[in-house]
Formats: sequence, C-alpha cells, structure tokens
Amino acid sequence: MTQKYFLKLRSNIVLNGDVDLAEREVKSFFSHVERVDEPETVEKIIGLPIPNILSNTRKNGCVGFLVSGSRKTLEELILVLNFTQEIWSKSTCKEVKSLSKFEWAYALDVHGAVFLCAMPFMTCGELLSQSKVKTPTKEDVRTLTAFLAGATSSSGKVMKAPTTGGTSTQHVHSLHKYKAKFFPRLIRSFLVEHLDRLPRNKDGKIKLLDPFVGSGTALIEASLLGIDSDGVDIDKLSCAISQAKLDILNISPEQVITTSDKLDKAVSQVNITKNPYHFPSRIAKKFERWETQDEQQGYEATITKWKNAIDSLKDKATRHLFAICLSDALTRKFVIRMMGTGVGRFALEIAKTSLDSLMAYNFKALIHSTYVAKTIIESYEVNLGKAEVHHGTAVKLPFNDNTFSIIITSPPYLPASSGREDYLVGKSISNIALNLMTDEEIEEAETNTVGSMKWSVEHGDGLPKAVYELYNWLSNDPLRAIKAKPTLAYYVSLKKALEENLRVLLPGGLAVYVIGKESVFYRFSDREVLFKVECDKIFAELSLTCGFVIDEIINVELDKKNKNARPRSLDSYYETVFILRKPDYPIADVCCQLYPIT
Repeated sequence: MTQKYFLKLRSNIVLNGDVDLAEREVKSFFSHVERVDEPETVEKIIGLPIPNILSNTRKNGCVGFLVSGSRKTLEELILVLNFTQEIWSKSTCKEVKSLSKFEWAYALDVHGAVFLCAMPFMTCGELLSQSKVKTPTKEDVRTLTAFLAGATSSSGKVMKAPTTGGTSTQHVHSLHKYKAKFFPRLIRSFLVEHLDRLPRNKDGKIKLLDPFVGSGTALIEASLLGIDSDGVDIDKLSCAISQAKLDILNISPEQVITTSDKLDKAVSQVNITKNPYHFPSRIAKKFERWETQDEQQGYEATITKWKNAIDSLKDKATRHLFAICLSDALTRKFVIRMMGTGVGRFALEIAKTSLDSLMAYNFKALIHSTYVAKTIIESYEVNLGKAEVHHGTAVKLPFNDNTFSIIITSPPYLPASSGREDYLVGKSISNIALNLMTDEEIEEAETNTVGSMKWSVEHGDGLPKAVYELYNWLSNDPLRAIKAKPTLAYYVSLKKALEENLRVLLPGGLAVYVIGKESVFYRFSDREVLFKVECDKIFAELSLTCGFVIDEIINVELDKKNKNARPRSLDSYYETVFILRKPDYPIADVCCQLYPIT
C-alpha cells in the first residue's frame, strides 16, 4: 500500500507565492500532491486528529499538502523539504521502532493508531535558533519535535519555540548583518529540486559556485547538504563573513566559549596606543563637518581596544570569528545609507547602543549559533561538504572550464548602479578595522565592482535594445545623467559574468540567478513613474546572447519588512528567478532560442 503523508506548511509562510514555491518543491519528490485548505480532508484520509493538524499552522488558506508516491525515504525527505514544518504519517510499530533512534521523529498514539511526526532539517534550524535554550543539544531536538507533535518528550521536558519567526537568520546565517542577503530556504529549495538532474564532475561529485558570494548563504546550504562549493567576491569583508560562517560549522562551542573568556580578559588589559584605529577618510569628514572630533576619537579608541584585543588571540579560527563579531557591531553602530542621484553622498547614523554592549550581545549570539549548528549537524547526521571562498571578480573567475554542476547567485541589482547603494562605502569601517582593505584599496575595488557608480564605459556593444533606451533616457535627464555610463557598465559587466558562468559550468549544468524583476524611476516630488526598466526581459536576452538555454522563469513576491524602504513602498515587489542551462550541444545553436517573458 502506498504511504500517504501530510506535509504541514511552516506557519511563517505569509505570501501565497511562497505556498506555490512549496508546492513546486514537494512535486519534485512525490508523484501525487494535493493542496489542503480544509483540515477535515487530512482527518478523513489519514486519520490525524484536527488539533494536531491545526497546531502551530498557517492561519489562512493552504495549511499543507496530502502526498503519496514518494521518490525518497523519510530519512531523505527530512533533509530536502524546506517549506514543510512537520511530516505526518500513519505508521506501523516496525517503522516507529526503526525511526525512534532519531531525535527528529516522534511517535504519537491516538486511540490505538500510531502516527509519526518528523521535523525537517530546515525547520529544526529555524526553531532551535529562535528558542530560548542557550546551549541546545540533541535532546532539545527531540523535545522540539514533541512540541510540534503536540506532546511531551519522554524526559518530561517541554520546549516551546516561536513558529512564526524569520527565515534568513537561523544559526550561522545570523552571524553578521548583511543587506539583501539570500533567503536560505529559497536557495536550498532550488538546489534540492535539481540535484538528481545535475551533471557530475570527473570525481563523480556535484559542485556548486556562487560568483557573487555576498554573505555566503549558498555555500552554507550546499555544505549542509553535503555538496562541495566555491564562492567568489570582490569585497574582502564579504569573503571574510562567508568564511567565518563556514568555520562555525566545523568548530566546537567549547572552543568558542574558551576564546570568549580570554577575550573578556584581554580587552580590559589592552594597550589602545598601539596600532590605533582611524575611520576611513570619508567617514572622518562627517565628524569634521559636524565638529564632533572628540566623539570621533572616543569611538576610535573603543574600536582600537576591541581590535587589538582580538588580534592578541592565539587561536586563528576563533580569532577570525570574533573579528566578524566586531565587524557586525560596527555595522550596527555606524549605519551608512547612500543618498541622492549617484554623486556619492551618504548619510551616517550612529546608534545609541554602545559598541561594548553590541559586542557582549554578539558573543552570546555566536555561542548560541555554534551550539545550534553543532546540534542540527549531529541530530541529522550531516556530512558537511567542502567549501572555499576566493577573493576575486565574477567577470574573471579563477576556475577551469567545465568545473561546476550548478551556479546559484544573485548579482547586484540595477539600483546599485544608479547610485542608490554602494556596498563598499557601507563596509569601509569594518574593512579597515579588520585590516582587510586600505582606503586606497577600497577606492580601487569600487572602480571594478559590478554595479558601481565608479565603473563607467563609453560604449556597450552587443547589449539588448532596452539597455540603450535606458541609457538614452538617463543621459537626457539632468538629475540622472550621471547614472548613464555606470548603468551601461553594469550591463557590460553582467554580460561578462554570464559568459564566465557558461565557461565554468559542466555541459548540462544549471545557473540559478535571482534578480530584481524591474527597476522604476520616479519623479521626486509626487512619486509619479517616469521610466520603468524591465530587468527580467533584459536579463533573459543577455542570457540567450551568452549561450544559455532558459529552462524556466519564476517570479517571487517578497514580504517587505520595511514599508519605507522604497519610494513607492505600497507597491508589490518581485524578484525573478532564472533557471539557465548550459547546453550539451554546440553553443551557436542556442542563440536561436526565443523565450517569452510575461
């Protein structure tokens, strides 16, 4: 008899589009999938009581899926289902006995019928991270599973965890504040969906690349799936953050605690006259303009204190982790926001919370994240994939042809090339504090960063017609003319990056690109739309020109947390996910492909 499962959706799924993504994922692993809007349907088909169906679930619309015809075992399903909060099935005593050794499985007796509740890996990582347990262990995973099942664990311990929290800050992903980071659930979902169809390298392995590695989300999720990966970024701080997150997966909490204790002692004894920290020149000018140089010197002394204390640590691995803690504290203390129409102006806001308080909080958060990472890795018996982070550029990758099975990435969006954001300015305080880059090196990197206002070209041959239309419109607008050449350069560099992606992919390999669907220019006075850039259509044409086949295009609506983040904040905002494929037939044949964009 075919096993039927009820897959309860995560209760933090808000948008209907995310339900569609969940259904897409589920259909990758089951031959029959039925949406469940009425809980009575589940009770009727598999006998699961209504209270268990409705506990900790979504309040409106679809609550999950009834599925059958699984292509994977339950032990495999808990690793690949990322939108599912609980996997329920009616089970035999034999099945329960074989799974009882796992912390993520809980058997529930309901009027003589035995039901098994299994908690997927992604859900465990999210919930354990949000729990108030400071040093979680494998036993806490069992307790958490019992909580979801509506029962009490055999130990009698009860642990409640909020089931409606965010999806991008679980365990190591919370290590450093990072603008526009990937959603781990989204990336992991697109990765697992395609695993069975990906080409393998000469060693028989699947290998992933993220050429715009950012804060390392894709590399972390690949490692947790046992997949080897490489990441590249032109920003050394991004590389450092990514490496630190990867390090946490392999380090013991006890080692972090020991180093934390040493750092507490070192910071009270450090010599702040040695190797004094100085703000980047552009930041220092702000204090000079405000006539608050005394305040500036106070901040610099505090940064020097922490910087020198961290540098004195002998353990290299944990020293690097606490350096990233300092970087995060600096990012939260000194908030930089780009302004204007692309002339490099920025606002500096200084948080009231002291740097010492931010560091104390980060110490506790780091220890907790380390415990969570260790616990989920052990509980789900994860064999970590190997990952390497490289300082470099996406337009000239340091890899041989035909190396990678899949690329998952998100390049800087078009607004970055319009001067609204300059990520390296925002990271300059940390880059200098961590001895990663000097003022001069930051300036040079800005000139070569995809999307930078300082990278401009006079001509962009072979680009889509819509790019030239955008260029001409910008050139003829007095307020935005400064953006025209950098925008042209953005598309020139994006095309080069796509060509490099095609080169390093194995034949039949996939490139999953997440981009902004559109970019809109407004009149400043009344927010009227002046010009709309259909970024998805431009990207589609670029992809085909470079030799890719477009397998699929998916529009994903975002649940905006900051309603004031954009000029027309009430508008719906979409990202577009492109599934591109490197053909295993001559590249010249690809350019004839047409793909409609709706």
